[in-house]
Amino acid sequence: MNVPEKLAREIRRVTELRCRYEEIGKLPNVIVGPAMMLMDAALEQACKAAGTLDAVAQIAAQQGLEGFEK
Repeated sequence: MNVPEKLAREIRRVTELRCRYEEIGKLPNVIVGPAMMLMDAALEQACKAAGTLDAVAQIAAQQGLEGFEK
């Protein structure tokens, strides 16, 4: 798998994870806002990197997304 493919998969995975966090955040006494803000920032960086031919930026964005676990 090449770098753009891996980045696209990570964007998808973190986007799905963010949706799960959003649902969990609807429960009482569950605070997910800070985590969602970090995900939003990482996803924004990843989307920008995906639109370039800069492999270094794509790899950095991919690694940033990999830090989000279930």
